[in-house]
Amino acid sequence: MEPYMIETQHVSRSFGKNTAVQNLNLRVRRGSIYGFLGRNGAGKTTAIKMLAGLLWPDAGDIRVNGVAPSDFTVRDRWKIGYVSEKQILMPGMRVDALIHFTSQFYPDWDSAVCERMLRRFKIDPARRIKALSQGTARQVAFLLALAQKPDLLLLDEPAASLDVVARRDFLDEMLQLLREEGKTALLSSHILSDVERVADEIGIIARGTLKISEPLDHLKETVKQARFYGFARGLDTFAIPEALRLTKTRDEALATLRIQDDTTLPKLAAAHQCQYELIHLNLEDIFVEIVREGEE
Repeated sequence: MEPYMIETQHVSRSFGKNTAVQNLNLRVRRGSIYGFLGRNGAGKTTAIKMLAGLLWPDAGDIRVNGVAPSDFTVRDRWKIGYVSEKQILMPGMRVDALIHFTSQFYPDWDSAVCERMLRRFKIDPARRIKALSQGTARQVAFLLALAQKPDLLLLDEPAASLDVVARRDFLDEMLQLLREEGKTALLSSHILSDVERVADEIGIIARGTLKISEPLDHLKETVKQARFYGFARGLDTFAIPEALRLTKTRDEALATLRIQDDTTLPKLAAAHQCQYELIHLNLEDIFVEIVREGEE
């Protein structure tokens, strides 16, 4: 079995003159939770729709569970659970009727998952979809995707409408089920603290291009910020070509860069005759620095 549930090579997609995704090379390991991050309009939803077989790329190759989306069989589609950013459920149906209706399309349907999640999220199965809050409707959408027993879950802003308590319950349930059954998930969310809680690996897309794709632990261990100050010769000539981002004020510089080892910063400070202060970053800080790269 291939080690990657998702693998894309040089995938691009445009809409008219607007490039949504450019040269996307993405690998998601089986059994991992992959946090797929980007600003609005960065190309996340377009990429996810291509993985789900809802859009075709203009160029490049996509394999999901070893199969190109253009070659998906019905069974291949059964094995992909998808919760879209703007999920539409049939508003006039009761929750229990919608569950029963949806279950008829999936031979591996897991009723026990439905029951457990209805209890945990305190969803009344007799209520109609149109009577649910946005957050509860998102929980129902996730429940339907998970109960089909997919190998892969594609989750595009699945918890966007949930309050902080409901989000925590949702993430705990998702993490528990994915870990228990060895499932793979690609999770796109603007709530970076949630992603940081559950993700194994992180991909950051900016302006249609994948900037970062690596284990979360490695990303946080190696991407740091440093404040350089006390320049003996001024900072007119101060430069770090390999920095992810560098800003200067009148008497100090702030650099975001990869710290390869303990000698990186002392060497830079010695070369430029200055002092430095190391600043540790969380995932949100790193994300902001990566997507702002080149803007200044």
